[in-house]
Amino acid sequence: MRSTEESAGQQPEDEQRAAELRAELDELLRASRYASQRERRLNEAIRATPGRQHPDGDLLRQLAQARVLREGLSARCIQLSDQLQELEIELRQRQHPQPDPPEPRPHLHSRPHRTPQPRRSSQPRQAPQPHQAPQPHQAPQPPPPPEPHRQHQPPPPPTRPDLGALTERITGLHRTGALPEVEELLNQAAARLAPADAALLVGMLSRRGPTGASLQLARTAAGNTPEHAVAVLAELRELGLTEEAAELFHAFWAYPASAVPALLGALERAGQHADGATLLWEWGSAPTSELTSLAACLQQHGRPADVRTLLRQAAGRPTADLVGLATELPPALATLLLHELAALRPPTELVRLAAALDGHRELYGQLLAALLADDTRHRTTLAALRTAGLPTAPKPATPRSRWGRR
Repeated sequence: MRSTEESAGQQPEDEQRAAELRAELDELLRASRYASQRERRLNEAIRATPGRQHPDGDLLRQLAQARVLREGLSARCIQLSDQLQELEIELRQRQHPQPDPPEPRPHLHSRPHRTPQPRRSSQPRQAPQPHQAPQPHQAPQPPPPPEPHRQHQPPPPPTRPDLGALTERITGLHRTGALPEVEELLNQAAARLAPADAALLVGMLSRRGPTGASLQLARTAAGNTPEHAVAVLAELRELGLTEEAAELFHAFWAYPASAVPALLGALERAGQHADGATLLWEWGSAPTSELTSLAACLQQHGRPADVRTLLRQAAGRPTADLVGLATELPPALATLLLHELAALRPPTELVRLAAALDGHRELYGQLLAALLADDTRHRTTLAALRTAGLPTAPKPATPRSRWGRR
């Protein structure tokens, strides 16, 4: 009876607590929406000055504060929502308890069979202990599992870095001539900061930091994973930091050929398709060995469109470079290159290329096959080849000797 009264007295308190949590959660949700709107307005204010490469430092600080406030409010809303859900589940269980199963009733026409009961002693019987001490040959019992409501508590929000203090520290070290320490701080910031924080720090350094520090930090951000570096690039452009964004994009040109497919994929997922095309255009003038390596990597990663774009960019190279490139490429890519050349180069240059490939039977046959596939279009080129004394028909395969078939 007493437990029932305590449960009935505790229920109004829990209902009041649930109402307080709902009211607090509503206020936090409104504050979170206001912080999101303020963050969006600050971003629009920064983008509204495209002519200025270095946005106002006050706007950048306000934007950083708005992001910290929004993320903190979001984390607190999640915590309150979990607490409110657990409390409402307890209230529902109290209001609608599950009834105990009824005991079996005896039959009306049957006499109950009584078994003889032993005589009870006056001493109270001790209940068996649920957890006895483990025997030497037994393993100790594991501790009971944690309660469910403690197991699903969300982790506390991560501590955001103080970008203003970091900017002042970098500036102070630069004034004292501690350039190695400045470089170390910039390397750590590029490696540890989130893309949004890294872009904000670049903006603060461009406004109040040492000369060239913002460019160095943007350039160092290219040393992270392609996903992280591309995210920093997008944040820099959103803040209007065009000079720093260009510095970061130029650092992508130093990527090895093996890392370029992942970088192109990250640019595509970020919606920066023009950057991927520009990157392939730059690689089109790379040395022959590096260009060959990149074409092979793109083919291995299943990017045939990028392979075609790369070889099309390389079609404007000198004839000697094209001959070396065709001989170093794998056979399938060499065929693709020669077909691109047949479609893009004028007749005089194609005759010059055919003369250079005359000693390479397979490559010359591939170029001639590309020209003969559309002989109406390449009529002038085929006539120029005949004038130069070069073959315009595929050479027949060398017949095998009858002695070789034995």
